[in-house]
Order: sequence, then C-alpha cells, then structure tokens
Amino acid sequence: MDTMQLRLFVSAANTLNFSRTAEQFFISQPAVTHSIKILETSLGVKLFNRTSRRITLTAEGLEFLPYAVRALETLSSAEMRLQNMAQGRTGHIRIAALSSLIYHLSDCLVALHKKYPSIQVDIDLLEGTELVNSVRKSSYDFYFSNSEMLAGATSYTFTHIGNGRLELFVNKAIADKIDINDWSTLIDYPLVSISRSDAWLTGRIARICKNRGITPNIINYYNRAEAAIVSVNACIGIAILPRAPYRLYLLPDVVTFPIPGDDANIDNVFAWKHEQSTTACHLFKEVAIETLTASNKNQGT
Repeated sequence: MDTMQLRLFVSAANTLNFSRTAEQFFISQPAVTHSIKILETSLGVKLFNRTSRRITLTAEGLEFLPYAVRALETLSSAEMRLQNMAQGRTGHIRIAALSSLIYHLSDCLVALHKKYPSIQVDIDLLEGTELVNSVRKSSYDFYFSNSEMLAGATSYTFTHIGNGRLELFVNKAIADKIDINDWSTLIDYPLVSISRSDAWLTGRIARICKNRGITPNIINYYNRAEAAIVSVNACIGIAILPRAPYRLYLLPDVVTFPIPGDDANIDNVFAWKHEQSTTACHLFKEVAIETLTASNKNQGT
C-alpha cells in the first residue's frame, strides 16, 4: 500500500462517496475505485460494501480506519519535522496543556522564542482524561496541568505555578436570581458539563455541589468546555468551569460568579520528565521555570 491509497481510503470513509473523494483529490472516480480495490487486495479484506446507490464501511474498514488516520498523521509529523530540520530548526519539544493554562504556556513560549527561536514546539491542548491518559504513557516532554491529574506520575517532576479557580457560568437573564453564597438559589437550574470521561472536573463539580447541599442536575455533556458555554449562552443550563481562558470565549449573554471555598481551588503545575533527553528540553525547562517563577512573584503567589 502507499500513502495515496490511505488518503483516498480515509476520505472515502468520511464522505462515503467515491465521486466526492475524487473531486477532493482532482482525480477521476474510477481512479479512486481502482486505488481502493488495490488497497483491499493488499490487505486481503473488503473495506467497503458497495451497492448501486451507496457505499458503507465493512467491519474491517471500520477497524482499519483509525490506524490509517494515525499512519497519515505520523507521516505528516515526520515530514514537517524534517522540513524544520532542513530550515535549521534542530531542537524539538512536545508540550501538552489544559486550556485553562494557555496564559502560562504562552508566556513561556514567548520567552523561549526570544532566546532560542530555532526550537520547534509541538503543542496539544487536552481535556482532563486525555491529559491523564497521555501522562500514563509519557507521551509529552512537558505538561501544564493541575497537581491532581499528575498524581502518581512517577516519570515527571513538577513545580507549583499558581492557583486557579472554578467559576459558575450562568445566563445573564437569571444572574440576578443567583446568590453564589446560597446554592439553594441554583436548585431550579440544570447544569451542563463536559464529558463524564473527564473524571477530574465532573468529580470536582459533584463535590462542590455536595458540600453546598444540592444534587447537580446535569442534563447534557459536551466534548469541549466551549460547547458548554454556548449552551449557557442559550440559557439551556448553567456550568461550573475553570476561570481562564474561558473568559475569552464568553458570549454576550454569559456572566460568571467566582465560587468561594477551598474546594473550588485548583493547584496548577508545570511538569517535566525526570530524564531530559535533548538539549531543547533542557533549554525550555530552564526558560519556563524562570518565566513562571517571575510571574508568580509579580502576582504575589
């Protein structure tokens, strides 16, 4: 098999239409069909069921699809890395961060680029469970996270970079009915949240509500916190989310209330692997710690 066959397969799997795939790649529909047949012969399985009206993925096609996507992503990353090396970008680091810590991450990247502009940086913004799973696999050189998500991460050392907070997001139409110190005023309003697979945030929400004597009535879960904010803006529900950076995404009808109490506090940390395998990793660690330390002093934390 070759990469074009994989690209055509992934496209066809997404469109379920060989003609549309042909248009995307500026080739003929018979060329797409021929390429898919060659791939199926190479693999020894049928990837698509074909009728005169439509195509669908077979069980084997469904199983093969994520592998094909990952193979293409890996190849793309390798090509980009080599292109960067050819342009003199000899250093390379991988960073994962919670969206709520993009300000800390941004400050560190600004400082890094000023000192060492030739270092290539790969950045992934992850939700809670994605980040926890990646820590277990030691997938990244550095993390901007909270201490609870890094609990038991024996391959990493971390340093405190300040306290974050959880806030209550509500529609402004009901804001005057909310007393953040009296959670009985929230009983009539359902909650929306990110996915239950994000055990850290959903667990924290449950604890906050329990400590204030109410049972959360969560009516919908979303894959991203930004989607929860859209729901709040539509007055579908209220939400409990980290304070930053979601202020950036606030829509016209959304207001926030800081949640008082230690249970709404978040211990933010910067983490790095014990064994820094490259010079680029050493350099970023030094720059990041210097930048974050200075930031904490300026904020008095």
